[in-house]
Amino acid sequence: MAQLRLTLLGGFQARNEAGELLSVPSRKAQAMLAYLALPLGRAHPRDKLAALLWGGIREESARASLRQALFVIRKTLQAADAKALDQKAEMLRLDPAHVDADVAAFEQSAATGTPEGLARAAALYQGDLLAGLALDEAPFEEWFVSERERLRELALEVLARLLAHQRKVGALESAVQTALKLLGLDPLQEVVHRALMGLYAETGRREAALRQYQHCVRVLERELGIEPEAATKALYQDILRQRPRRSFAPNAAAARPGHLGDRQLAGVESGRAASSASLRIARLAATWRF
Repeated sequence: MAQLRLTLLGGFQARNEAGELLSVPSRKAQAMLAYLALPLGRAHPRDKLAALLWGGIREESARASLRQALFVIRKTLQAADAKALDQKAEMLRLDPAHVDADVAAFEQSAATGTPEGLARAAALYQGDLLAGLALDEAPFEEWFVSERERLRELALEVLARLLAHQRKVGALESAVQTALKLLGLDPLQEVVHRALMGLYAETGRREAALRQYQHCVRVLERELGIEPEAATKALYQDILRQRPRRSFAPNAAAARPGHLGDRQLAGVESGRAASSASLRIARLAATWRF
């Protein structure tokens, strides 16, 4: 059983098997553990790690700083599992048999594609990779930004797929929470604002639906300088009229109930360059029916 448990999503934490928090006071040591954990088991040359985290100083000084960071890590592992860090000659790696990392569990759960796997992945994603950690090291920053965005896009896709499933099976309260988490990650997803308005309306929370529309209006105006799409405005008017037992659709203007037409898909992308996750959410929205 793994003795070292790393939490990297939403910030850095290291714990032992008993759940006790371990102190890793050096930001560079935290960054090194995170790098070695993505993915677990991959070995890296010491020179590569030194250049990654101390690229702005002489090679001899960088290697000395690496040794100091490794000393900090080994000291931390005394309270967890000394075997977690595998050191062979000039190579370093974290042994998957002795280390658990939330990022690995998140990716594995997402890859299943099952409702249970998606729900577990959504629960594991507690925030961006190493939130709050900043290092003035260009090589590390380049890797870090790339990994953070990759995991964030995966989280957006996981949440969108989970929302589609929850709505399909009628788990409306869970769908509300998933939509809120989606908007927490990307508040510019108008189709998700629309979905959340429909969920609120369908569960009898008319005032919350109307507030969600106003929030959507403010976000789009502040961030993009645009108004909501016609479909969003039409849904707002429907909710204002309080049509009893109306099945609200986030894409009410589409040709078929719940279908996201080309015009609506284009609207999702308006005002900014659409990310691949944004496009996937837009396409998944074609399956959402309210």
